[in-house]
Amino acid sequence: MVRLILAGLALLLAALAGFVGYRTMSFTPPPPPADVAAPDASAYEIDVNAAAERLAQAIRFRTVSLVDADEDRTPFMQFHAWMAETYPAFHAAAKRETVSDLTLVYTWEGSDPGQPPMLLLAHQDVVPVPDDTREVWSVDPFAGVIRDETIFGRGAIDDKASLVALLEAAEYLAKQGRRPVRTIIFAFGHDEEIGGDDGAVQVAALLEQRGVRAWFALDEGMAAIAEHPLTGGPASMIGIAERGFGTLRVHAIGEPGHSSMPPPETAISLVSEAVVRIHDMPIEQRLEGGPAIEMMRALSPELSFTNRMAVSNEWLFAPLLRARMAENRTARALLGTTVAPTVIGGGDRANVLPAEATALINYRFHPRDTAADILERARAEVADMEGVDVDWAEPPRDATGMSSTTSSSYALLAALSRELIPDAPVAPGLVLAGTDSRHYSDVAENVYRFQPMLFAEDDLAGIHGNDEHLGFDNLERTIRFYIGLMEAGAMQ
Repeated sequence: MVRLILAGLALLLAALAGFVGYRTMSFTPPPPPADVAAPDASAYEIDVNAAAERLAQAIRFRTVSLVDADEDRTPFMQFHAWMAETYPAFHAAAKRETVSDLTLVYTWEGSDPGQPPMLLLAHQDVVPVPDDTREVWSVDPFAGVIRDETIFGRGAIDDKASLVALLEAAEYLAKQGRRPVRTIIFAFGHDEEIGGDDGAVQVAALLEQRGVRAWFALDEGMAAIAEHPLTGGPASMIGIAERGFGTLRVHAIGEPGHSSMPPPETAISLVSEAVVRIHDMPIEQRLEGGPAIEMMRALSPELSFTNRMAVSNEWLFAPLLRARMAENRTARALLGTTVAPTVIGGGDRANVLPAEATALINYRFHPRDTAADILERARAEVADMEGVDVDWAEPPRDATGMSSTTSSSYALLAALSRELIPDAPVAPGLVLAGTDSRHYSDVAENVYRFQPMLFAEDDLAGIHGNDEHLGFDNLERTIRFYIGLMEAGAMQ
């Protein structure tokens, strides 16, 4: 009997191994969502040296996000005048409006009002350069220095490169007398780096009031990376969603007094225990319910045999995939909501018991979770702790919905990326930071986040960091991408 059981198990394991092997060898990534042919982007006559000089000029306008109402707006107004002077053909062809005084909206009217418009986004504002980091920069961050076919300066990537490349592309087509069939709307916010409340939020409300429902919206957020953590090779990542953001405030009240006669629990011990409980609260981590599994399927031809076997047989190897992704912090963030205690405070003297203590816990919400659910669960974790209360420090922002990877607009973006970066397979991704695009979900069928730039790790380190820079090759590629996007998506 034992031999029969063992023989049966051996046959079962052999059959399982054969089935897994067959699925692995026969597995292919999902086909392109539509048969979209990208235009020959190499045919466009681009003077990249002149375009680089114009990007350098744009960097010299110190359009740092305005936090206070009385801050100097002159750099933004000068930047607007420079755009009109530098790109005259486009400004003659398109209607320009201002929203909240500083955000710009251009409408390049198409000949067919029945076609939903294309919505192209970028932002004018940049983050500041702290005084204590100036000496680390190899150049003046607002000098727009060009060196070794590279443009240096704050905003070189985030996000004046996209803005200038969009204007370069539109000027290129307008100079030729081209007119779109599909209306193209450009929205250039002025406060993306501080949330977009006066810029993108107001533009989206204006478009909704006008009954606009765009074919798609395209913004910054993801790009092509030289070494994807799963494949080790290049990959073009198109963001189809972005995580939300919220900060929990944990507050504890204790008995004040002298530290020589403490009660069993103090405000600080209470808030500390509450933070540990909330931090350790289980949050689901899985491949489904987000872009992670779609990304892995799209990249499957580039994966190692073992990873490809796991992806093609996820019904069996999902725990292995999760464990493998959990080893990388960036990959782990794709699996679920992340939580990070960031601030704790209470008391100011070593021998005095404070009356209260406070901690902040930062969440980045996965599309699977909501801020309301996280708050409810956090409160349940500390419900038995007298004197402890939990609430959002400020209104949280849920993750966006996920845009389609089978739409004609995604197919067009993917085709253009493959045309310009042929060695990089295209895959959907989850944007870990925040962009203006999240505000346009109600006025666009789909919202995507992608810059056709190929970045190495040191390029990415410059975003919001030191020596931010962009190579001529990336600038030229981006201009060609936008020309092709407008030509194939709006002029045919």
